[in-house]
Amino acid sequence: MTNFEVIVLGASGTYPRPDGACSGFLLRSGPTQVWVDAGPGTFSNLQKHTPYSELRALILSHLHIDHITDLYAFYYALRYSSESKGPTGFEVYAPGKAEDHLDKLVSTTGPDGFGGYFTFQPIKSGDELKMEAFLFRFQETAHPIETMAMRVEAGRRSLVYTADTAPSEAVVELARGVDVLIAEATMQSPGTASRPVHMTAEEAGQMARDAGAKRLVLTHIAPTLDPAVSVEQAKIHFEGEVVAAEDHMRLEV
Repeated sequence: MTNFEVIVLGASGTYPRPDGACSGFLLRSGPTQVWVDAGPGTFSNLQKHTPYSELRALILSHLHIDHITDLYAFYYALRYSSESKGPTGFEVYAPGKAEDHLDKLVSTTGPDGFGGYFTFQPIKSGDELKMEAFLFRFQETAHPIETMAMRVEAGRRSLVYTADTAPSEAVVELARGVDVLIAEATMQSPGTASRPVHMTAEEAGQMARDAGAKRLVLTHIAPTLDPAVSVEQAKIHFEGEVVAAEDHMRLEV
């Protein structure tokens, strides 16, 4: 059976709790390591588990700041570290015109933007991406900007990361029969926004139940909330194992 491990690099929603980090995960299968989402604090945490030089790619689910800002720390390491290998075009996958958006900040430090240190590849709903042992499939979520949930398969094992989303039948279909569902559970009671943009823990439990997932991992929980309460709320609807993601947690898929 193909080895498939996930390390939580950050689990806080919107902003990091004390000594915590926002959204980020390290996926491992054999020698292939892929960083998913680069929230504040995740690059520091990543280096506790692997040298960044051994990463295969970075995938950004969307361009909200709590999922992207450590891309800049990573870029500085690639460019200015004494171990820099020069502009190798490290692959960054993201929705929309990510390079145009992200370049706006880095271009203030020089005229060449990312200077060839990154190669940006667009992803959209319905795309498949094969990366050594991994197969990624992407599905747009219910969120104010273009956001990609992703199903990741390695051998016979499967993982779905919802990224940021309100309840979504499309994401339920993506997660059908999945071994591990990592679902955002920002809230413990419904929000007051004019249109939903995040899920409650109960809604995450409903999604796991409807998808027939085997295990549920809650993430993106607002930093002022007690994750233990979120777990109990998710269990109202989902009878399988439920845990709250914590920084540095290791999950065998």
